[in-house]
Amino acid sequence: MILATLLAILTFLAVVPVHAQTGIIVPLYSYPETSATWEPLETAITTYPDVQFYVIVNPDSGPGPTDTNYQAAVATLHGYANVLLVGYVYTSNGARPLDEVQQDINTYAAWPSASSLAGIFFDETQAGLTSTYTAYTDAARNATWPGRTTAYVILNPGTDIGDSDYYTFADQIVTFEDTYDRYQTLAPLPLPHPAQQSFIMNSFDGTDETLASLVQAFQTSGLASAYITDLTTDFYKSFGSDWTAFVEDVNTET
Repeated sequence: MILATLLAILTFLAVVPVHAQTGIIVPLYSYPETSATWEPLETAITTYPDVQFYVIVNPDSGPGPTDTNYQAAVATLHGYANVLLVGYVYTSNGARPLDEVQQDINTYAAWPSASSLAGIFFDETQAGLTSTYTAYTDAARNATWPGRTTAYVILNPGTDIGDSDYYTFADQIVTFEDTYDRYQTLAPLPLPHPAQQSFIMNSFDGTDETLASLVQAFQTSGLASAYITDLTTDFYKSFGSDWTAFVEDVNTET
């Protein structure tokens, strides 16, 4: 009985982030050309150790070929306790064959322990395909992840999916990925399971006060994570001019 309890606790610790408050989800789709490329992220991580960062690494619309330079840059992020790293895998709205998805998952899982990931970010998620996404998720959970008992899984439909049964098997679901203007049109967004939901917003053109209010609202609602950038193109290739203010706001509300 005691052993079973200890194993349950260890499993829980392996998949749950170190902080329970609203964190920051970062689509890190830039290549680390130099140490300065990811420096804004690393600076934020080290400056605000009480903020949880969910970092989506994406070498080449998936794991791509082995790239030791990329993995070395990831290893730097891997060393921080407030960072949870997940690998990008596209699903073609559920049409991608399971064996192809499995291959990408296994490639990520086989990365060296110094740059090992915590799980998978499934992009292009289509609502209403429970069996398909259960299979994708099971493939991620059942892979061997160095230092972990199972994988952390994020699904990205990028839009509201209602009180979907996806919440029964995903750790987080991105239920908004669009512009700030679109957010204003739709707000308030449905929050059937806020502790498992994430919002990703681009083209933010509000004031500093508006940014702070948005973050406060997310924190109050119990949102799992968020990302806000003022970039209007190539949203995930660099960090916007509001990056520092955004992170500071999240830290203030944490």
